[in-house]
Amino acid sequence: MLRVPYRKLMSPFKSVSKKWLSLITNPHFTELHHKLLPSLRSSGLFIQRPPEIGTTPDNVYFVPLDKKNTPSPFKTSSFAHDLYDPKKVRIRQSCKGLLLCCTAPFNPHGEYNGYVYDPSTNQLATLPKHHLGIGSRLRLIGLAFDPSKSIHYKVIGVTASRSDNASDFYIYSSETGTWRSSLKSYNPAPGMHFMRGVFWNGRMHWLSDFIPGSDSPESSTSDCLYFNMDEERLETFPRPPIAESRTSRRTLYFRESEDHLHVIEVCHYAISFSVYEMKSDYSEWFVKYQIDLDPISKVFPEMTKNKHLFRDKSYYAVGVLSLIRRENFQEDSFLVLEIPGKAIGYNLMDKSCKVIWDFSVDFSLTEVWHWPCGRLKAWQYVESLPCAYAP
Repeated sequence: MLRVPYRKLMSPFKSVSKKWLSLITNPHFTELHHKLLPSLRSSGLFIQRPPEIGTTPDNVYFVPLDKKNTPSPFKTSSFAHDLYDPKKVRIRQSCKGLLLCCTAPFNPHGEYNGYVYDPSTNQLATLPKHHLGIGSRLRLIGLAFDPSKSIHYKVIGVTASRSDNASDFYIYSSETGTWRSSLKSYNPAPGMHFMRGVFWNGRMHWLSDFIPGSDSPESSTSDCLYFNMDEERLETFPRPPIAESRTSRRTLYFRESEDHLHVIEVCHYAISFSVYEMKSDYSEWFVKYQIDLDPISKVFPEMTKNKHLFRDKSYYAVGVLSLIRRENFQEDSFLVLEIPGKAIGYNLMDKSCKVIWDFSVDFSLTEVWHWPCGRLKAWQYVESLPCAYAP
């Protein structure tokens, strides 16, 4: 039975008898099945607009990468019980098929509900509140899930405000269903705000603050940070070879795919960009792919429709939505790029490109042509096995 795909077990076989159902849904059986899993394959993207763009920024759009017209597995109705606003669901992070979400993140009182959502099974877990006292609140900064090792997941939270500017780390585990204190009184360096956490290699990673338009101090030249989930301690890893100063005319992509950690910096005045990958021993970043934008712009001239000079260089309207690695499946890897009005797939092997989503159909043309590329947020959809929710 362990060799039968889990979803096939759950469809016809679960109705055979109560004994079969009990065996298939037993946590020990599920954990053994997880450990025999092949690599997880991304088959779609969830995309959201930033909250300052448009009148309905919270819609979660689904872009299938394999079969066109595949319905979205994301069900907003799953959040209907939320007391703040179930229609205002924001995805904060994705990890091996699970989504870390929250509602009402821009509540003037700083209150919100946190969730871990599995769109494959439509299972939703509400994270319990953690009362830290007056003047403090817990920000959700990371979701850690590795189905090849465990059916349980963890969520990292950090205190958002303290009088001494120090932060305390807390860990939520689906195994216990509770929060507990982890790292106490960490004082982050300037520019470190624990945004864009990426789980890779058993660790949660954060870059220093590279968010365009941020009011925070300029990033220092210090190394970036990761949180070792097993040992629960912070350590450093090398800064990627990208610009240290902040600029509003660039986008930054920091994600994991097929157990590879990537950073991509796209400056609008550049004619090319590099895809950097971190070595598994953290010794260095290296260039995995080099992308020439000029041939792409010839296929999609809208990239240069409003072409002008910026520091004596041509302007390309382009941003990176996702890098889909598929070497484990003996398929071509590709980039998903955002250009004005479209999301396109760029094959990293044969350099071909095609439209995978014309979002001018969903957004007004006024909106499409008046926001800078690189503002959409995308998370990979991975059809995963059911994880273990709180008891």
